[in-house]
Amino acid sequence: MNGNGSAMTHEYVHETRLTQPREQVFAWHERPGALPRLTPPFGGGPDQVRQAPSDGIEPGSEAKLGVSVPGTFGMVHLPWTAEHGEWDPPHYFTDRMAKGPLGEWEHRHVFEETEAGGTLIQDRVTVRPLPQWAGRLNDVGERVMTPQLNRIFAYRERQLKADLAFHDQHDGPRLTIAVAGSSGLVGTQVCALLETGGHTVIRMKRGASTGDGVIGWDPDKGVLNPHDLEGVDVVVHLGGASIATRFTAENKKKIMNSRVDSTELLVRALGQVPAEKRPRALVVSSAVGYYGTGRGDEVLTEDSPSGDGFLAEVCRAWERAAHGATAYGMRVVNIRTGLVLSPTGGLLKPQLPLMEAGLSGPLGGGQQWQSWIGLDDMAGAVAHLALSEDAEGPFNVAAPQPVRQKQFAKTVAGVLHRPAVVPTPLAGPKALLGTQATEELVAASQRVDVSKLLASGYRFRTEDLRSCAQHILGRTD
Repeated sequence: MNGNGSAMTHEYVHETRLTQPREQVFAWHERPGALPRLTPPFGGGPDQVRQAPSDGIEPGSEAKLGVSVPGTFGMVHLPWTAEHGEWDPPHYFTDRMAKGPLGEWEHRHVFEETEAGGTLIQDRVTVRPLPQWAGRLNDVGERVMTPQLNRIFAYRERQLKADLAFHDQHDGPRLTIAVAGSSGLVGTQVCALLETGGHTVIRMKRGASTGDGVIGWDPDKGVLNPHDLEGVDVVVHLGGASIATRFTAENKKKIMNSRVDSTELLVRALGQVPAEKRPRALVVSSAVGYYGTGRGDEVLTEDSPSGDGFLAEVCRAWERAAHGATAYGMRVVNIRTGLVLSPTGGLLKPQLPLMEAGLSGPLGGGQQWQSWIGLDDMAGAVAHLALSEDAEGPFNVAAPQPVRQKQFAKTVAGVLHRPAVVPTPLAGPKALLGTQATEELVAASQRVDVSKLLASGYRFRTEDLRSCAQHILGRTD
């Protein structure tokens, strides 16, 4: 961080070089979804982007965020309102902190053409602390702010390059895609990725249809107007009640019905849409839980038989419900999801405090296989399968390199520069989740093969666990 001549104000500059032309890169930033795609997960929780920009990046547009307090693992946020100012497409745009924990924050995004026809982005940030911190600005800037900005903008650069490469690969006609479960951990990023590529995303939400990119439905009551699905190209269903709970009779019913009943409702509605206006494809979540719990070292392909246990039963029923859409000539994809990694949710979030404290290690012996996948690859694979007309049937969606649980803990803790040698018996998870949920969620061993996904043309961003952890945690040192 370099001084700009004022004792109280410092400036930060980050440069990103891209092969894509300036107009394409600037247009990416103008589209809905750019902010959640560029917001690092290590900066806060899943509600970090609390309100999307009200009018894109045009002057006067506002966005509201929650910025994580360092050391709180996304549990404590400070409110931040960003307001867009000067704007001259495709040359530059600016945003500033209208409300927040600093005296001043202005971010100027400058886009320049390179001689090779690509783009040079200069991110120029001006920062001034609150008056009470002014006397310690140099110390705060060098010890805290500069390293944090380095992490943030390195993350943004990786995201932008990977997203643009994804859209270059999927350069077919822009589609209209309806997404159920659009506000979840995965759904939020799927929608954002598709939107930045120029696709039209319609979110399926409980309640009434509003006509502004929202289809209203109520799976519990069996309410969905088939007319609302007319003209949609692809329907993606990612919804379902959380499985991270005790497997009581009531919770099991909720887990099963939230997936199967909603999918059956979708299929019935799709069957009532006139053929010429009907979506061409239905992409529905499933999980590697399809294969059951006790598969040991067996390498599991999409042709492997389903296993035992409650979650395997749920997945079978879920996939059968989705398969009903084939009767209407639709392409159906079942996404057998691995363990999604993000510090904002899923498997990793509850483990991070223990890892930071150096208290992680083998869980229940640590020999069980974990088929993990980074959140960005999860979103990318869903979008890829939605856009790929040849993709059909079940797909294992996990990273190409599964690991045993003890290696998982060692690798992620290692990225945090912490040991992972404290064994945890299954008695702990059993006290929290009960015996059955622990056996199916914590102790299950599933080693899936993703050759079919790779053969479909999907290009992973991070194939190995260390690279994934470094990216999502912003720790590349």
